[in-house]
Amino acid sequence: MSRENLEIVRRIYAAMNLSVPGSVSQLRAPREAWRSLIDPDIEWRGPREFPDLAEPVFGHEGIVAYAAKLAEALDDYRKTPEQFIDAGDDHVLVFSREGGRGKISGAEVETHPTAHLWTLRDGLAVRMQSYWEREDALKAAGLDG
Repeated sequence: MSRENLEIVRRIYAAMNLSVPGSVSQLRAPREAWRSLIDPDIEWRGPREFPDLAEPVFGHEGIVAYAAKLAEALDDYRKTPEQFIDAGDDHVLVFSREGGRGKISGAEVETHPTAHLWTLRDGLAVRMQSYWEREDALKAAGLDG
């Protein structure tokens, strides 16, 4: 199932198309392209380093609300996947780079190497945890040693 899970997560990133600057503001409604790959009750968590994003949101509408928070803070936000890793036990770890431009300050937020740990069940993503530091994600996935 791991190969299938890797493909599902790749399709989620492609469907959300967040590598295009500013595309986060287009996630205003769940689109069929990504909604069909994500469980309607998904648990979605941002990095703990950002308290406004760290609390879990649930379901497709939770993802939309999370994206709206990002769009409020950043213009030209982008999330570009770099590597998809089979983390076993229905988990996929994705190394990505995230960045944007501060909405109020206009300052460019340098892209940062981040990670996302996905949990899949029955062909759907049921949980996504974002990590600001890749080392934390490797530990959470049990791949740190």
